[in-house]
Amino acid sequence: MDKKLYTLIGIGLLLLMVTSPVTAQLNNAGDIIQAAATEEGRQDANTLLKAYFDPVGSGFGSDLNTGWFNTAKSHSVLGFDLTVSASVARVPGADRSFNVQELNLKELEYIEEESTSPVTPTAFGGDESNTTLGAYFSYTNPQTGEQQQERVDFEMPGGTDVPYVPAPMVQASVGFVKGTDVTVRYVPPLDLPNDIKLDLWGIGLKHDITQWLPGGKLIPVNISLQAGYTKLNSSIAFDVDPEQGSDVENNYDPSTWEGQKAAMRSNAFTINALVGKTLPFISFYGGIGYETSSLTIDTPGSYPVTVPNEDFPDQSNQPKKIEKIDNPIDISYDDNNSFRGLVGTRIKLAIFNITASYTLSKYPVGQVGVGFSFR
Repeated sequence: MDKKLYTLIGIGLLLLMVTSPVTAQLNNAGDIIQAAATEEGRQDANTLLKAYFDPVGSGFGSDLNTGWFNTAKSHSVLGFDLTVSASVARVPGADRSFNVQELNLKELEYIEEESTSPVTPTAFGGDESNTTLGAYFSYTNPQTGEQQQERVDFEMPGGTDVPYVPAPMVQASVGFVKGTDVTVRYVPPLDLPNDIKLDLWGIGLKHDITQWLPGGKLIPVNISLQAGYTKLNSSIAFDVDPEQGSDVENNYDPSTWEGQKAAMRSNAFTINALVGKTLPFISFYGGIGYETSSLTIDTPGSYPVTVPNEDFPDQSNQPKKIEKIDNPIDISYDDNNSFRGLVGTRIKLAIFNITASYTLSKYPVGQVGVGFSFR
């Protein structure tokens, strides 16, 4: 496949990260990382970001488990098809916001004021948040000798106000003996603009079981079993800058913060039972299945955090200072499992296909595609 086409596919596959909160809100969410100055603060930062990005885990996993087939019928021997499709998962209303007071945060506290609310959007929720969290630390005032308390505030980010998780896909299928199709998804490692990196691969099998049933040749529909696995690795650069101000001591060179990025790894698996009818120009199918997926997001690199300045009482006029922490965020979503029902159709025009499907699951998915096929 042409390198330019690989790049276009790669850019499409990163649509989720480029146009959705994984990047659109990433720098704002990065402010939460600055709360990770202590071990408890780091736990709070991971807890908050896990709740904020929760729809990404379920939605993207549902997308990756979609589009494996466009008929219940298998290819004849060495029959072939190539399909490019786009899937869009819908985020249910309950997953578009969360309450920070229900997260059992250890160090950060919800700052209750007249204009604030403990309910804040997830990455695919509303575009505004009125939630403020604060971390407190104490120091001795060198002029008065009294204990004073300082508070560092963190504003929760808003979402995109678009409750949909998109993901394009390209794949090829070929028919082998005994009504078995092998499907391959593949995008080689790509280095794209804005320090975006991506690679993806997947493999699926579909087997026609009608032939094994009593009187199978007389059954007027095709019955098949299908399974597919997809693995995605990707990363994108972002910036978390140190707090500025005359009351903050910062002894780090700006190059310390280079190389910050968010890395995402996703695995998705589905198994389905299908029944359908293929006619000369159109095919219909329906089925039931089970899907599971996992997602991890971490933040390689060094990041600035604000901490009390232990030199403040003696030789500094700055009660706060900047320290660095490495890879502060490491969150995972491992329980994205659900049963699903699905229906779909394919319109065949000579060798060209137009496909569409709808999957009803925890995160419903609509999918459309185009491609071509032989035999």
